[in-house]
Amino acid sequence: MVLSSRLIAALGLGAAGAVCLVAPIMGQGQPPQDRAVHRTAAAGSTAPAAFKEPIAPMIGTVDLEAVFKGYEKVKAQGEEFEAAAMAKKKDLMKIQTEMAQEAEMLGKLAPGSDDFKKRENHITELKARMEAGREQAEREFSAREAESMATLYKEIQVMVQKIAEQRRYNYVVRVSNQPITGSNPNSVMAAMSNTMVYSDPRNDITADVVFNLNKWYAAVGGRAAKPAAAEDAAGAPPAAAAAAAQPAAVR
Repeated sequence: MVLSSRLIAALGLGAAGAVCLVAPIMGQGQPPQDRAVHRTAAAGSTAPAAFKEPIAPMIGTVDLEAVFKGYEKVKAQGEEFEAAAMAKKKDLMKIQTEMAQEAEMLGKLAPGSDDFKKRENHITELKARMEAGREQAEREFSAREAESMATLYKEIQVMVQKIAEQRRYNYVVRVSNQPITGSNPNSVMAAMSNTMVYSDPRNDITADVVFNLNKWYAAVGGRAAKPAAAEDAAGAPPAAAAAAAQPAAVR
């Protein structure tokens, strides 16, 4: 097929126009070759700031799961939480027992009688009380658990920071020191999902964090860690880490 002269001309103009447009666009898209690259200007300043020399990364590791297991305050609060939950459960069980008694008495009454209606209404009232009590308990315990976890995490975070500063680490990454065994498929899957494949155990601060958290907790009136448990979980802390016995943000 022979292209018409008009079509050829139109294509020619289109190509020429494309060349004219592409040239400035490509020029705009390229970084300047004759200018130095600068950092974003500081607040309140119009002059671009020069890049600072990077700080060499010094990385430590911590096993947060082991810290939570070894921190005596976590255990104490867990026991308090369980005791409060059991007390609330007993209150609801009393209502349930009363409902069972009322249902038993209801079965002995003639349907439609005044006594039958009275007990039936009472059972309905007890059901509503039990459901309201259950929902309220769920809300209260959920909020209490969230607040407790937030407080515990902040305390651990402060202690990690203090020990990291003592050891001159500017990064602390989370690792898992749990053993990997073929008999426990979960341990294998958990290990494979970890970002950190290998870390030098000499840079691990888990034991120091547990030891100093328990030392601080005992100092502010919490229960002291059992000697055997403390030794197994934390071992002997270095002198520098022992000086960080109290989290700065925790009073």
